Amino acid sequence: MDKKLLVLIDSVEFARTAILHAKHKAIGKQKHIDIVAFAYESAGNILFSPPAEQLQVIQNTRLATLKNELIPLLESELSESDYSLNIIWHEAPDQWLANESDFENYEMVIKTRHIDEQCQFSELDWQLIRFTPLPLYLAADNTWRNNTNVLAALDLGSEKATKYKLNKDMIETGLAYSKHYGCQFYPCYTVHVSPILRDLGIVFSDEQVLNAFEKLPVIQRNLIIEHDLKNNLHIKAGLAEQVIPSIAAKLNAGLVIMGSVGNIGIKGKLIGNTAEKVMRLLKTDLLILPPEC
Repeated sequence: MDKKLLVLIDSVEFARTAILHAKHKAIGKQKHIDIVAFAYESAGNILFSPPAEQLQVIQNTRLATLKNELIPLLESELSESDYSLNIIWHEAPDQWLANESDFENYEMVIKTRHIDEQCQFSELDWQLIRFTPLPLYLAADNTWRNNTNVLAALDLGSEKATKYKLNKDMIETGLAYSKHYGCQFYPCYTVHVSPILRDLGIVFSDEQVLNAFEKLPVIQRNLIIEHDLKNNLHIKAGLAEQVIPSIAAKLNAGLVIMGSVGNIGIKGKLIGNTAEKVMRLLKTDLLILPPEC
């Protein structure tokens, strides 16, 4: 069975961007789009406890309102698409996803990433980034542009098989996206340079980049060569949270592909401190691939 696309909506105001991205990804592939919208209102601040039937009326009214707000948008944008709408009453959408969703049925999770002066990501965004076992596409609501390129932030310095597999997935996904949208794909790699050592003049960024490709593990070099990407590979020394946004801007990247850490236990709650710093500075769409996606 062909896998479906899962669109998550936690705000009707910003739902259109995610819906449009799902529509474009489904075109030509005849993919079904499952749209799940969440609503919840806590009664905890009410001084008295309303009876259960009154709470049920409140819930039903809110769900009906949300459905009525979404239907015109869906009928307008997805009139020629195969889709379904499910309205969920749940306090924590990430928990609902973890407990209720059959991830094996889905190819990808798509959600609007609303960017404003105060916030880059919602709490649900971060929960999805850290826990979702599926590729996660966060569509920036202020970057719906044509003719933008794709950038993949690779970790080429590791010999680990898991890092190789994740780099390979990012490259192949990036190439597929660039072919589908008629744009250029660029991989990049950041050679870490300590700001303290650099400021003391002990190491120099130019020296770190010199012959950097030849210094990479053989398995990672071959990955780049096999995909004929050596001339498109951007290697720069510095801090990833500075380097990657800079390269993305230079290359007019509308989509940045990154990999998640996928650790177990407490560390598994983090995509990685460096990766989170990078994402906070990017105004682009983000595609986050988990290990073994």
